[in-house]
Amino acid sequence: FVQPYQTRTSLLREGEETIYPGSAAIPPFPPPPAQQHSPMSSQATAGPLLPGSLPPLPAPVAAQTPTLPGQQLTPDAFAIVERAQQMVEMLSEENHVLRQELEGYYEKADKLQKFEIEIQRISEAYEGLVKTTTKRESLDKAMRNKLEGEIRRLHDFNRDLRERLETANRQLASRDFDGHEDKATEGLYATQNKENLKEKEKLEMELAAVRSANEDQRRHIEILDQALNNAQAKVIKLEEELRRKQAYVEKVEKLQQALTQLQAACEKREQMERRLRTRLERELDSLRMQQRQGSYQASSLPEHNAPALMELVREKEERILALEADMTKWEQKYLEESTIRHFAMNAAATAATERDASAPSHSHNGSYGETALEVRGWQEEEEIVQANRRCQDMEYTIKNLHAKIIEKDAMIKVLQQRSRKDPGKADSASLRPARSVPSIAAAAGAHSRQTSLTSNQIAEERKEEKLWKGSIGEFCLLVHPSLHANPSA
Repeated sequence: FVQPYQTRTSLLREGEETIYPGSAAIPPFPPPPAQQHSPMSSQATAGPLLPGSLPPLPAPVAAQTPTLPGQQLTPDAFAIVERAQQMVEMLSEENHVLRQELEGYYEKADKLQKFEIEIQRISEAYEGLVKTTTKRESLDKAMRNKLEGEIRRLHDFNRDLRERLETANRQLASRDFDGHEDKATEGLYATQNKENLKEKEKLEMELAAVRSANEDQRRHIEILDQALNNAQAKVIKLEEELRRKQAYVEKVEKLQQALTQLQAACEKREQMERRLRTRLERELDSLRMQQRQGSYQASSLPEHNAPALMELVREKEERILALEADMTKWEQKYLEESTIRHFAMNAAATAATERDASAPSHSHNGSYGETALEVRGWQEEEEIVQANRRCQDMEYTIKNLHAKIIEKDAMIKVLQQRSRKDPGKADSASLRPARSVPSIAAAAGAHSRQTSLTSNQIAEERKEEKLWKGSIGEFCLLVHPSLHANPSA
């Protein structure tokens, strides 16, 4: 293909030189574009088929003189041009054909690349199959060797058995001659065998009895272990309950001490009230006598002493109201103490009766679980429950009494405020009928005798009140420990 192409290009160049001897050289045809091909295509086929660029037509060496405008082309020139056009068409057709062939080669190269990939996969699969087959062959060889060794061992064992059988047959054949002696020995062996069987049966019976006894002992041991564990747990519970009871006993002792202090304070307060009551009764009697005897002295008093006398009357009335309130308060406290004492005695009596009633009710059944410790535990649990109930009842009664005391204090304060709001009312009708002063003169006499109460008595009363309040507070804190956290209650 290249040689005719070169001949054609040379002919075209000669024709151009003959047609245009004096004109400039015609530029050569542009080279065909380089066709890209796949990397898998062979370079041997691409070299001669597609050169990098066609050789350009050589330019004339000598300078040509330009053609004159008046010159005309000859018929030979027209023929050469037509021939050149035909050659160009032929070259374009050949170029098109060559391009189609090149595309076909590209497709073939792609197919070859795919074939190479498939061949590579097949080779890899073949290598895997070869490996697996080699492994199988090695395993088959190992199994074959193992089976051959087993067969050899069995052959040897069979040979040994045959030899033993032959020796046994020989021994039997030799014993046929000694049949009589063998019968006697067989009889002895049979009797010995029977005796051995009897002894074996006896031993088996003894073994069964020993096993049953062993099982009974194991059960007994398990029961004893359970009873021991239960007893230990109950002992721990009883120790905890004992600690609680000791704490309760300490609380009860403290409560008893507080009660004794309260009783002593109440007795002192009662003695003081009796003394004050007798003294006030005496003063009232003396005032009444003075009122009866010295009624004329009221008219002789100057008029400017009336406000002072009214003030004295008001103070005395306040003092009388305060004393009456104190008296009612101490009476209420005495009643509260008596109720608490009565309640404590009733609780102790009920606890004793319940204890006596619950003691014979518990009967011993002979089992491992019910023991004296269980009975004691039940009794202590009942005592704890009763003590808790008693404490709750005492707390409830103390709360009620405390509420009543607060109500009485509020009533006393209201009465004192009312008495202070009415300073101008000094009539005998405003006073209480049983414990009031009948007249102004009696009030003056009472004022003169009221100074007989010394400061020592007042200080003693205040000390007793402080002692009473402190004992009540201690009693409440012992009974209801939550008051420590809330002192405002």
